[in-house]
Amino acid sequence: MFDPADAAAWYVFQARAYAADREHWFEPEAYRIVPLFRRIGQLLPQLKPVEGAEDRVVEMMTRYRRQPDDGLYELLVAGAYRTAGWTDVAFVPAEPGVRRRPDLFVSRGRRSWAAECKRVGRSGYGETERARGEEISQAFHAFCRGRDVSLSIQVAFKDELAAVGASYLADRAEVFLQNPRRDSWDDASGAGWIRVVDRRRLDLVLQQDDLFFGSSRMIQLIEGAYSPSVQYSLDGSWRPAKDRPFHAAQVGRVSAVSWLSASEKAQSRKAKHFRKLIREAADQLPGDRPGVVHVGYEAFYDDATEALRHALNHLHIRELDVSSSRLRYVYANYMAPEHTNDRNESSALTETTATYPVGTRSTAEPLKHHLLFADAEPSPGPFWAQRR
Repeated sequence: MFDPADAAAWYVFQARAYAADREHWFEPEAYRIVPLFRRIGQLLPQLKPVEGAEDRVVEMMTRYRRQPDDGLYELLVAGAYRTAGWTDVAFVPAEPGVRRRPDLFVSRGRRSWAAECKRVGRSGYGETERARGEEISQAFHAFCRGRDVSLSIQVAFKDELAAVGASYLADRAEVFLQNPRRDSWDDASGAGWIRVVDRRRLDLVLQQDDLFFGSSRMIQLIEGAYSPSVQYSLDGSWRPAKDRPFHAAQVGRVSAVSWLSASEKAQSRKAKHFRKLIREAADQLPGDRPGVVHVGYEAFYDDATEALRHALNHLHIRELDVSSSRLRYVYANYMAPEHTNDRNESSALTETTATYPVGTRSTAEPLKHHLLFADAEPSPGPFWAQRR
C-alpha cells in the first residue's frame, strides 16, 4: 500500500484524501491519521509563532519520515502550551553527541519550563498477540470457506494467545455445525459463542449503498454492535463497487471473528509502565528550570489493559527517584482514535489526560486540565471507565 520507509508521505496523502478526494481514502489507516492533521490544522495560528516549528516539520518529513508520530505529537504539545496562554514556546535544537536537551522551552512572564515529549507505540508483546489473534481467526475463516458457511464467532481468551492452538475457533465451528445447540462454550482457553450470520441489516444497507469491506460499519451490521475494545476479523466473497475497489457492492458468504484478551498476564505485559521511559526523559531536562515530561499513548488495547496501565504508572511514579532532576510533573495523553459509525461523523478520537506529580513539591502545573485535541476542559474520569 505504501513504503514504510516514508510513512510521513503516506500520512499526508491520507490527510489530503480525507479533505479533498475520498476515492483514495483508506479507512483502516486513515481513521488514526486524520484526527492528528485536523487538529494541527486547527492549531496552525498558535503554531506559526513557535520558534523552530517549521524546522521540526522539515525533520519529520525527511530525517524522521519513517516514524512521523513522534514529530506530530511534539507539535500537538507545543500547540497545547500556546493555547493555554504560554507566550513563548520554542523547539530546542538537538545537539547530538554534545549534550542532551529537552524538546521544548516554554515561558510566560517570570515562569519558565522545560518539556520533553515521548511517544509510545504498540508494545512488541501487543503486536505478537494481535498477529496470533489474526492467525487463529484466519483458520476459522478457512474452515468457513471450505464448508461454504457464514458464521460469526465471539470469544474472550482466558489464556495468553501464544498458548492457544491455531485451530481453536475452527474446532468450535466444527462442533457447532455438528450440533447447532452447542453454540457456546467455556473452557480453560476461553469462553464465547457462535451463530449463523444474520444478514438482514447488511443486505438492507447494500441495497442503497456500498460498504468498505471489513469496516466498522460493516462489522456493526453483521454483529449488531461495534466496540473499540474488541479486535475484529472479517472474511468473505464480495463484488467491488464500480470505481471503488475497497467497497463492496454485493456480499456473498461472510465469516466474522470478534475477540479480546481477558488474560491478566497478557494485560500486564501489554500495559508496560513508563518508569524507565521517565528516567530517560528526566535526563534530557536541564537543571536551571522545572521540567515536565509528556508521554503520548495511542490506546490500542481494551479498556481493562488501559486501566491497568494507568494504575501501574501511578504506582511507579511514586517509587521513581529523580532527585538529581528538576522534574515536577508527568502528563500522559491517552489517545484512542475510533472507527466511527455515526453517519454525521467521519473522524473521531477519545482522549484522557492523566497528571502524575513527581515528588512532594507544590509547584503549580504548567498545563492543568489540558487536552491535546480540544480547547475545552475535559470531563472528569478516564474514557476506559466511561465506556464500560
